[in-house]
Amino acid sequence: MIRKFVATSLAASLIASAALAAVAPNTPTPMPAVKDKMKAVDTDSSDLFNVAGAADPANGADQKLPDAAGWAKLKKESDSLKSVADWMMDAKNGKPAEANWAKAAKDMSALSAAASKAAAAKDAKALAQAANDLSDTCTACHKIYKKQD
Repeated sequence: MIRKFVATSLAASLIASAALAAVAPNTPTPMPAVKDKMKAVDTDSSDLFNVAGAADPANGADQKLPDAAGWAKLKKESDSLKSVADWMMDAKNGKPAEANWAKAAKDMSALSAAASKAAAAKDAKALAQAANDLSDTCTACHKIYKKQD
């Protein structure tokens, strides 16, 4: 009887393991560490998107450029976003083996670096472009991976 129970338990464990391994790529799964990291930079991204949008030269007379402290803050926020993107490319933290994940994290890293460079140069046009593209990258990734409440 015990031998049959052990065999049944082992079989159930193997089936459960196979089911977990068979999760389709790009399937949202609970990732508390990523969720916490993203929440930690949520204010940074919102600020970057808002300030870059206001600083966009396409606004013409309504353009609002940051002061020196504002440019420094944008650089710091961009660097923070890049750090999280690079962190998400580590298999211990994210899903770099999945094509959509890898592309989004790489794009987030590159676009955050571009925003940082633009902020350091006080280049409003480059900042607006990088922030706009970064926003698009975030939106596309969240459609796949972020559970919408």
